[in-house]
Amino acid sequence: MERAKLQELKKWYANKRRKPLVIWGARQVGKTYLVKDLFAKKEFKDYVYIDLKKDGDARDFFSTTSDAEKYLSYIEARYGKKISENVPLIFDEVQQCHQVLSALKYFKQDYPQLPVIATGSMVRLSIKHEESKNRNDNKDEFLFPVGAIDSINVYPLNFEEYLLNTNTVLLNRIKEAYRNKLPLERYEHELALNLLYEYLTIGGMPEAVSIFLEEKSFVDTKNALKEIYDNYLADMDSYNVSNETILRTKNVYKNIFSQLNKENKNFKITQIEKGKSNRDYFNAYQWLELARIVYRSRKKTGKVNLPLIEEEEGTFRLYLSDAGMFSYQSKVSQADFFVKEKRNTLSGVFYENYVATEFASKDIPLFYWTGNGSNEFEFIVENNDKILPIDVKRGNGKLNSLEAFRRTNTKSTAIKISSNNYGYNAENDILTIPLYEVFLLADDLSNGNILT
Repeated sequence: MERAKLQELKKWYANKRRKPLVIWGARQVGKTYLVKDLFAKKEFKDYVYIDLKKDGDARDFFSTTSDAEKYLSYIEARYGKKISENVPLIFDEVQQCHQVLSALKYFKQDYPQLPVIATGSMVRLSIKHEESKNRNDNKDEFLFPVGAIDSINVYPLNFEEYLLNTNTVLLNRIKEAYRNKLPLERYEHELALNLLYEYLTIGGMPEAVSIFLEEKSFVDTKNALKEIYDNYLADMDSYNVSNETILRTKNVYKNIFSQLNKENKNFKITQIEKGKSNRDYFNAYQWLELARIVYRSRKKTGKVNLPLIEEEEGTFRLYLSDAGMFSYQSKVSQADFFVKEKRNTLSGVFYENYVATEFASKDIPLFYWTGNGSNEFEFIVENNDKILPIDVKRGNGKLNSLEAFRRTNTKSTAIKISSNNYGYNAENDILTIPLYEVFLLADDLSNGNILT
């Protein structure tokens, strides 16, 4: 399976000033496959891979020290391999041994030429827990190697990566059309939409995608999504806090579709547990965000000032990190995405959650805007010192909130994301981006390219 993040890994290795690399990401998004199978196995004659979850002896030794020299001596003796610039050293599941993360500082300091990579699930979460535990126990605090590491965030496959594995010819045509600011041919447009609808049911979890590509079975793919979904819930049981917090974390996770699908899309704790507030659920939100299985979008109102920061701590929307998991949670039939009459009745939140995942995969902060009455934009993003309002629609539709937004904010291009083909309305300064080109829009926004 092809992953776009491979190019980032190659770029990191080619950098003469590289630092030890930490791969961040949720469980089962393909971190190990990316680093071990796509990078180490294919780019090098040899490598050293240490699974800290399975290798208890190595874990026990590393937990006693953060000395890089001692690490190398142990690794050479245990594995019979000498680490060099051409032999990457990979620590997997580093959440099992925080001392390895501390050691990265000393690898940077004493062995800067060595390519060292650490990967793990819920790393930031476990770091937070360890820091809290150490403070409570009055022990020496775990020190994260700030400034001594490079990092790459890995997410479920976005739509670009899905096309990379299913139809590269169409992918290149989409990119060409977007760069030239032209619509696709009608048949290409319809094909791209159909693949997008397919992606919405499957999502980007590597296991689910692999099963679909191999078996072409929506039933098998749905079963894979169920297993991943249940595994995420099971992970919450291992979160070392009270049973009450674990239950609240699960309740938030299981209610994201239903909360986003109501008229007021803001996440309301009172609809889950009466008499409780966001303060009571703080740890639940924090766990889900740190685990990177849920994304939070912050509310902005009226005139929006830069930089974009959270205004109302208790008002936000939540999205699932994978489109397929979102569709699975909704319990909507997969067939409904492929029958036009059925698809037209689907809630627009499927597309909204999808856009959120595409933006998040490019590390774009999520914000939404509300005005008076029903005026709102699902997303707002900074671009060239302006705020771009972004509306997500199932198909045709006017940007009814645009006038209200422009009354209080500096005039800028408005973006409509829908099933329509690419187009630009110069009179109203509205850019229409088809759903299948959102990854390209996200690239531009992430890189600071000016949109006109």
